[in-house]
Amino acid sequence: MGFFGVLEKNYKINLNNQQKEAVTHTRGPALVLAGPGSGKTTVIVSRTAYLILELKIKPENILTLTFNRAAKIEMEKRFNRVFSDLISGKKVRFSTFHSFCNLVVKDYEKMQGKYLSRIEGNEESKNNKRLILKEIYENINGSRINDDQLENLINDIGIIKNKMIKNIQEFETNIKNFSRIYNSYEEYKKANLLMDFDDMLTFAYVILKKFPSILKKYTGRYTFIQVDEGQDLSKIQFEILKLLTGPGDLAGFKEKNIFIVADDDQSIYGFRGAEPEYILNVEKQFGGCSFYYLNNNYRSTANIVHVSSNFIKNNTRRYEKKHSTCNEYKYDPFIIEARDQTAQYNFIVDKVNEHLSKKRDSTIALLYRNNISSIPLAEALDRNGIAFNVKQNKLFFFNHWAVQDILAFLKFSLDQTDIDSFSRIYYKMNRYISKAMLEYALKAGYKNSVIDGILKDSDLETYRKMTLLNVKSEFKKLSKKKPFDALNYIEKNFNYFGYVKEYCDGTGLFYDYIYSLFGVLKVMALKCKKITDYLERIEEVKELLENPSSESRVTISTIHSSKGLEYDCVMMLDMLNTELPGESAIDLAREENKAELLEEERRLFYVGITRAKEYLYLIYPNFRNGFKEERTIFIDEVLECMRVKTLNDIAEGMIVNHKHFGKGVIAAILEENKDKVIVEIDFNGVRRKFDLIMCLEKGILKIY
Repeated sequence: MGFFGVLEKNYKINLNNQQKEAVTHTRGPALVLAGPGSGKTTVIVSRTAYLILELKIKPENILTLTFNRAAKIEMEKRFNRVFSDLISGKKVRFSTFHSFCNLVVKDYEKMQGKYLSRIEGNEESKNNKRLILKEIYENINGSRINDDQLENLINDIGIIKNKMIKNIQEFETNIKNFSRIYNSYEEYKKANLLMDFDDMLTFAYVILKKFPSILKKYTGRYTFIQVDEGQDLSKIQFEILKLLTGPGDLAGFKEKNIFIVADDDQSIYGFRGAEPEYILNVEKQFGGCSFYYLNNNYRSTANIVHVSSNFIKNNTRRYEKKHSTCNEYKYDPFIIEARDQTAQYNFIVDKVNEHLSKKRDSTIALLYRNNISSIPLAEALDRNGIAFNVKQNKLFFFNHWAVQDILAFLKFSLDQTDIDSFSRIYYKMNRYISKAMLEYALKAGYKNSVIDGILKDSDLETYRKMTLLNVKSEFKKLSKKKPFDALNYIEKNFNYFGYVKEYCDGTGLFYDYIYSLFGVLKVMALKCKKITDYLERIEEVKELLENPSSESRVTISTIHSSKGLEYDCVMMLDMLNTELPGESAIDLAREENKAELLEEERRLFYVGITRAKEYLYLIYPNFRNGFKEERTIFIDEVLECMRVKTLNDIAEGMIVNHKHFGKGVIAAILEENKDKVIVEIDFNGVRRKFDLIMCLEKGILKIY
């Protein structure tokens, strides 16, 4: 019995012909283009066993590199679960790219007798990356950096390292004095023998290049290298791979036994420095590269496979593929138009309950482009008794300065002695209250209101006293308003966003983003009757997102964090042009003919829709934050894929089901063109005419 016979009989692993071809690749470079749900992990694990059992390669000579720790753990577990009883002795090494590079750095440290401190992962340490950058930013710019800006700063530093950018001055960023901050940060680390996460890559690259003895240690040990998620490689990672695999006179061997599994259609980490070009041009990097295709999708229904594979063909910078599946046709993607955000959440709640009632162990994913969408979604789910877990939620919303400002208005309305809240907002509400007035109140003292302390100043002009009395009265009235009305008052009467606009113009922050935070607060306020209830609810939602249910079958996640996972039902919400692909991506493609960003956003949408096994809902609200929104152009592209398939398949005699009239038969095709198909359907002798495309889009008709 051969290797594949043993896999099938003993371990129930039945590989298809494409998978077998990839598994039996032995020498030289190879690129395996693995589509969604095509069993790429099974291929890597099986090939590892094939190398050991059939080719007698020693386990310690095989290195498998993964994109993240979760993938490393899953692959290692799966390999050991299946093959541990067949392979004894030394273990195969499964490692994240960063962990491997850290090993290289440790070898260098040992050689030099100098040791670096790692400054990520320990938030309590004073040598913490975030604290160091905060201090450097404040020293250079004379102001504190907020959480959003800090995240952007860290991300931009990562891009510099991953893309190996040398001219920092020409790097485009919204961070004030970025090059000075970057250089100061690098100097600080060097002076204090510190290393961050990105340095693991850059240091390892330099060490492997400058110290042949260390390079030879790894090229001699790992004669077979496998890479998972190759489309997510950055330039620095690709350069490290090239060092580890040749040329022969440097690395110590001539064969470049590198086996890369990738899907260029799922390259979605451009913001981290990943670029699909390295995979698209792999033959230039590794001459004589063999290509293998894993086209069969074991995950999704035929409907979803057909739509997704045709949808991604709108991208031009990609390998051509022929995705297929043996799964049956079931349901086309459901396109859901909601009046506003509240209607969107109501639909989601109803559908989640419907799916769970039909099948209690059904897995459901609620996916969104940006983390901010998780807040009103979590609130709606919890309010309706639906438990959920959160996938890798990185959320700064509740600590954002603008959110804290709005809450300070509300808190001060309830307690006018709350000096902390008043100190946040006194100069942000268009009432001409100065810092000197605040300081006077602190010295003079007050009993019922901070404003009473200011009014004790005998030098105040009469008109100022009248203004202050009005402010005191305003806050008293504000405390009695419903939360939603109170937020409107803060916006319109206190003109808070006039201050925000001016602040954004001066700092380069995005006003629209900050106003969107206010929109989230307003959505959450709709169901609360009192400000006290509203403030409590915000704390409850914060706790929910920080400590979600781990047992729930419902997962809320960004599309990025859902990559590599699958669910029976996927609902993608807030599918708007402003969210995905984003207006900047559309503008760059239309006005400057630069489609790179638009194509990455299309790949992200593709990742989202290919998580679905059976049900896929694409949901968009017509209005958000009171403004009319346009649904994402990607929904139009999905509809076009569905329309083309319908036009190709439509024929007289086909059975259909109408939402109101029940089952019928297409008796005649009366008109057929690019925009519409008019059919006549026979319902038990009664014939009716319909615009087939429109009825299918609205879910009124279903074709069997």
